[in-house]
Amino acid sequence: MAQGNCNCGSITVTLKTPPDSTILCYCANCRRAGGGPCSSNYMLDSNDIEVQDANGTLKSYKDSNTKSGNYITRQFCGNCGSPVQSLMPPPSTMVFLKAALFDHIPTPAYEAFVEDKESWINVTQKTA
Repeated sequence: MAQGNCNCGSITVTLKTPPDSTILCYCANCRRAGGGPCSSNYMLDSNDIEVQDANGTLKSYKDSNTKSGNYITRQFCGNCGSPVQSLMPPPSTMVFLKAALFDHIPTPAYEAFVEDKESWINVTQKTA
């Protein structure tokens, strides 16, 4: 079992089995949402994630400014601002859970939107 949390601890996330790899996303929206050159994510089914929001601080933003034209719902802690997860539109149950919520982040296995990757980032992985 793995447990992660936002910076203020209001939101905790529990996974029965911690993933053994992550996906790096370089899209501009993930960079802006996370404040870095990329976002490190676990791609999981929502049924495999337990999100507890003790103080009711989980907020959602429907992001329709995407390259695909599809929207995703970005969820974050309204108290400390920590990104929590990005939800795909229904009927998909897939979630991009933010790996930074956890103390240990496994090695990336894939990269997404590599065309937006900054040239100074030297990470060589398979592309998604």
